[in-house]
Parts: sequence; structure tokens; C-alpha cells
Amino acid sequence: MRRFRLLALGLTLAGSAHAQTTVVFWDFFAGGDGARMKQIVDSFNASQRDIKVERTTQTWGNPFYTKVHTAVVAGQTPDVMTYHLSAAPAGLQRKDLRPFSAADLALGGLKSSDFQGNLITTLNTAAKNTGSTGLYGIPLDTHTFVLYYNKDLLKKAGVLTPSGTLAPMKSVADLTRTLQTIKAKTGVTPIALSSNQDSASVWRLWYSLFLQQGGALVRDGKLSTADLNTKGLAALRVMADWSKQGLITRNVAYPAGVALFTAGRAATMLNGNWEVPTMVDAKAKGQLKFDYGIMSFPALYGNASTWADSHMLAIPANAKAPMSPEKLKAVMTFISYVNRQGGATWAGGGHIPAYLPTQRSAAFKGMQPNTQYSASSAAAAQLEPSAPIFGVGGPVYDAVGVNFTPVLLGQATPEQGIARLTAALQSFAK
Repeated sequence: MRRFRLLALGLTLAGSAHAQTTVVFWDFFAGGDGARMKQIVDSFNASQRDIKVERTTQTWGNPFYTKVHTAVVAGQTPDVMTYHLSAAPAGLQRKDLRPFSAADLALGGLKSSDFQGNLITTLNTAAKNTGSTGLYGIPLDTHTFVLYYNKDLLKKAGVLTPSGTLAPMKSVADLTRTLQTIKAKTGVTPIALSSNQDSASVWRLWYSLFLQQGGALVRDGKLSTADLNTKGLAALRVMADWSKQGLITRNVAYPAGVALFTAGRAATMLNGNWEVPTMVDAKAKGQLKFDYGIMSFPALYGNASTWADSHMLAIPANAKAPMSPEKLKAVMTFISYVNRQGGATWAGGGHIPAYLPTQRSAAFKGMQPNTQYSASSAAAAQLEPSAPIFGVGGPVYDAVGVNFTPVLLGQATPEQGIARLTAALQSFAK
């Protein structure tokens, strides 16, 4: 009997030595991003026995951030989650985020200087503007607006250079003439852009044109609408003019916009670099019947500033059930793995890694098709205005959809669209 008890005790002690810490992880990734994050999580779980990450994918956008806030209020949060940097000001205002100290980062062998500087600066600014201090997220990437192009159609139109790239364009007039030539010589719509139930794509194009003119919606930490009637109006007029001339798709939903381009029924596509896996996979499967290229959004006003956002990893604030030191160590170990070992996998989704050792690696610099746009896009990336009303899950996206989409459909004038957006922004700010 005694030998049996000793054996049982030994087995218990051995089992406790390998007891796993479970980390509950919420993300909002679908499609190629979802597949790559699953690959990273599965790889992490297989790499060791001490920590098991349990991943749950929630609905992207406002539903995700509403669910996070509800979980914080209830004290029933995940241990770690994805978050958009653009949503950080609103998250800080709602007190949904827990700060990372230097000691926290050190648990994963990380420090803030390991990450792209403008992302850290933007996070710090968001904290300052909401009366907070500390780092409230670990950047995972920069994702931005790029131009995909069908080399076969552009060659037919005579706008492809001998090196196989789109001919340089330095102004709106240059781009408009190029689009007119494409339409006249190929008979297809020059640009695929989704606008039906996709206010985010409309916002990204308008904001990029607005930024390139030097426009700003936040100054000294406060909302500013001063540039809307000039630079904002000019940007919307460009989009309305392209729509009127049939140079850009009208009333097309997001999946249809991607389908038009991949089917060769649109010569170019304005979209995020997260659609890179769609192109790579379609080409590998023989489903893409043309050669394609990708470039950064063209500099049309003397500078290349372009809309961008960043995915982050964050810890929800949970005053009712604070995280134990053991759980924090496990979370930081996972965060470190995602950025270090998982960085190349994540970059395969088209994103620009925020973790500088990965971003500067020879492997990433040689990655195709990322190398066609990643360096210039990273330099030109301009993050969303740092105020709670902006960003994913914020009210501005809906306001842009409601007030700008009718302009693109010819149902309202650019002046009316800007006036209505201005009123909406001022209402939100109150």
C-alpha cells in the first residue's frame, strides 16, 4: 500500500510539473489572415508543453469592440486579444485596455524599441490624448492601401513600362489620363473599389487623397474640420469625377470588387495589402489568368502619404479578475512568439511586420510580392486620426458611408457630402 501511495504521489508531482497554463485568445481574423494566425497559434502550441493558447475568432469591426467592452465590464475577458491601433483611443476612453510596462515586455524578451517607431509614437499619443500613460498594445504589423494591377491589360493599354510596372504618375491629372486610356483601349473598368456596404474602402481612398494635400482632422489632440471644405472637398471631387466617367466601379460590394479584378474585368484594384494572399493563392492554383503587380498608392500631390492602420496584440483591463504573474508570463511568451517566430508567417499575408528584426531581415526583404510595395508603403503610411471617434468600430466609418456613397452614385454633390460629414463629425465630438 505504501509503495502504491508513493507511486501515486510521484505521478502527481510529475504531472504538476507539466501542468499547462491556458491562454484564452480572441481575434477578428478571417480569410488569409485567419488561416495564418491559426498556423501561428498551432505552431506555438506544438512548440512547447507549458502553455496552451485557445483561440476564438470574433466578428470584425464594431461587434468585436462592443463584445470586448462588455467582457471588461463583466470581468470575463480573454487573456489576450487582437486590436486595431486606430481603435486604441476609443478603447482607452472606455478603459478597456491594460498597459504594458517595461517589465511586462521583458517577460517576453521584448522592448518598445523593437517595434516600428511611428506605431509606438501613435500609441503614446493616443494615451496622452485620453489622459493615460503607458503602452497599451504591442504592434503586430502595418497594413495599408495599395494598387494591384493587371499587367496584361495595362500592356494592352500602352501604360506599362518595359520593366513591367505601371507608368509613373505624379498628379491627379496624370492618373486620370491613365485611367481614361485604360478604359478606351481595353473596355474594362480601370479601378475596382468597393463602396456598397463598405464605407471603410471609401474612407481609405478619400483619406489618402486628403492626407496627400496636407489635410488633418486632428490638431493638438482635438478634432479639426478646418480642412474639410478645401482639401476634403477636393479629394471627394476627384472620386466623384472618376465615378461619373466610369473610371471606378460603382455600387460594388467588397467580395464583388475583388472578384472583378481577379477575373480580369477591372484593370486595377485599390485595396489593402491583406488581399495579397488572394492573389498569391489564385496564381498558385492556376485560377488567375494574367500576370499582376502591386505598388504603393501613387503620390498625387507631391507626397506619398497613404491611409494605414496596425493590428496589435493587447490585454483587456480586468479589475474584477486581475491577471496572475504566471498568466502574464504565459501571455507575454505567446506575444513574443507571434512577433518573432511567427513574423514571417504573418508577413506572408501581405502585412509589413512591426517587429523590426523581422522587417529588416533578408527573408522579408526578398518576399514576393511584398517587396514590390513594402518599403515605400511603410515610409508613406499615415495612421488614422488619434481620437476616439475615428478608427475601426468608430462612428466615422458609418458617417463616411452614409454621406459619401451617394456622391459616388451621383445622388448628391461633393459639397453636400462634405457638409454632411462635417456636421456628423462635430456632432460626434460633442
